[in-house]
Amino acid sequence: MINEVEQEKNLDLTLLANFVHQVVNPLNGVAGTLDNLAEGTVEGEERRLQRLNAARAQLEQCITLIRNLAFLAQGRGGVADDDRRKIVLPQVIIESAMIFQEDGKTKKIEINLLDRSTQNTITGHPELIRQVLMNIFDNFIKYGKIGHPVEVDQRIQKSSGMALIEIKGISAHPIDQEDLGKIGTLGFRGKNAKKVVASGSGLGMYICKKIIEEQGGSLHMEVGVQGKVLFVIKLPLQS
Repeated sequence: MINEVEQEKNLDLTLLANFVHQVVNPLNGVAGTLDNLAEGTVEGEERRLQRLNAARAQLEQCITLIRNLAFLAQGRGGVADDDRRKIVLPQVIIESAMIFQEDGKTKKIEINLLDRSTQNTITGHPELIRQVLMNIFDNFIKYGKIGHPVEVDQRIQKSSGMALIEIKGISAHPIDQEDLGKIGTLGFRGKNAKKVVASGSGLGMYICKKIIEEQGGSLHMEVGVQGKVLFVIKLPLQS
């Protein structure tokens, strides 16, 4: 039988291999875009700007992946415990969603914030909250059903006095109920995810849960009929 230490080593190597694969692919895409722009093979100012925006989005995804690994290795991804400040929820949601604007266009998946005007605020680590949102949005763009938008709502829940962020969309492949309770476990990827993207780190949702819980909140996921998926994030107004 494989002992516990050997299992951990195998998991570490698998995570590292998947992580490298996920970072190298978008970096190759950025390099290809820069080569095309330098060689003048992309014609028209609008198309050049689109390619640059797509390359920037790919770099932002790499940054998120590296932050995930840093968070896992260092505990907080280099963010100091006392680095808490005011977070305007609509602002941080919009900033996170904009990273996936170009990728979303290719799959006809828009990320829509339903209430942009109510400036609900919390106190916390904006970099970490942005990291959580980017991980969730990334999942919806990767695994979401083409042509179906992602809807985000943000409000203050009167009964608990906590801030709520609800993110809902439709998965291209419905999530297995058996997998639902395991999502957020280190290294775990659901069967539905493997159907769409063969390799993945299994870090994203694990780190999302850790970040939210360390800020005194909670994150849970619900699935419904026809591939419906809902993420509910609860955060204290002050942490």
